[in-house]
Amino acid sequence: MTGNESRGTDGADRRHTDDLEALLTAVHDDLGVAVNDRLNALGGPPELRSPDLVLDRLLAATHRTLGTSVNRRLSRDVCDALAQRNTALQAHLTERGALSHRPAAIRVKHREEALRLVRLYWPRDLAEAMRAAVRIVQDLCDLLSDTAQPMGHVDTVLDNLRGHLEGISQLPESNRRLQFPDRPDYLGAVEETLASPAERLSGELHSIRELLDEELAPTIEALETAGRSYLFGVNAIAQDLMDDLARGCEEATALAKAVAEVEQASNDFVGADLTNAQLEGLLLDGILWDDTTCWPPEWEMRVRHASLLCDEEEGIRVVAAEGSDTIVHAEA
Repeated sequence: MTGNESRGTDGADRRHTDDLEALLTAVHDDLGVAVNDRLNALGGPPELRSPDLVLDRLLAATHRTLGTSVNRRLSRDVCDALAQRNTALQAHLTERGALSHRPAAIRVKHREEALRLVRLYWPRDLAEAMRAAVRIVQDLCDLLSDTAQPMGHVDTVLDNLRGHLEGISQLPESNRRLQFPDRPDYLGAVEETLASPAERLSGELHSIRELLDEELAPTIEALETAGRSYLFGVNAIAQDLMDDLARGCEEATALAKAVAEVEQASNDFVGADLTNAQLEGLLLDGILWDDTTCWPPEWEMRVRHASLLCDEEEGIRVVAAEGSDTIVHAEA
């Protein structure tokens, strides 16, 4: 390479370098303008802070953001829990009968008398007693069909059936007309609820005992002399008796439902407003309540101390006869 060629190459390199530097300088200037415009648009350059202060503020912002997220989540959980509880409460209230929709203060005032009427009309499990009568008649038919069994055994079963029916028949007759004639108040409604199915059951029992004493018993007695060849007639009467007993079972079931309605109205005060109720001297044992029940201010702690958590339903408490050694708080 000659000296002229070397000098031409060096000149070309310098021109390229100058062009690159000029381009980079222009880009740097343009970037500076863009950054400056952006900072000015955001209110100017940020204030310089120490690294510790920046970290503190970053942690504080993170804590606030996390706290907000947690609070929102908790709020959703609380709302969901309240919604579920309200749904359960509404379902509980929907199951109640007409008596439970009477004012709570009236229901608690007449609670003892209403429960006394329940014991009067339901001295025992009459539905089970009617089913037991059906079983006795079935046993009687089996004995009559078994020629190996002496008629003395049949007479014994017949006497047992007669005594059993007599025990079931011990129901108050026309009691509502004697004690509460045409009363429109709460106790009159309670009496009407119980008396209507009780009267129908009494009517069925009267027909059953008549059929037993006037037809079945004499026909069975005739078998002792005529022999079991006339058993067909006895079986026909026994079937009629079974039909009457089946209708009696239906009426006993209706009375059981009426008893359950009165007991629920007398004991279930979940969600009830008892703020203005006069509770002094009233029997409160066995009352069901929850946190939505409103008690008179001077009674709330007394009732809470005397209550226990109910095992059957969550959030429900029952007023105990002896009281609890530990106060059941609202959040329990």
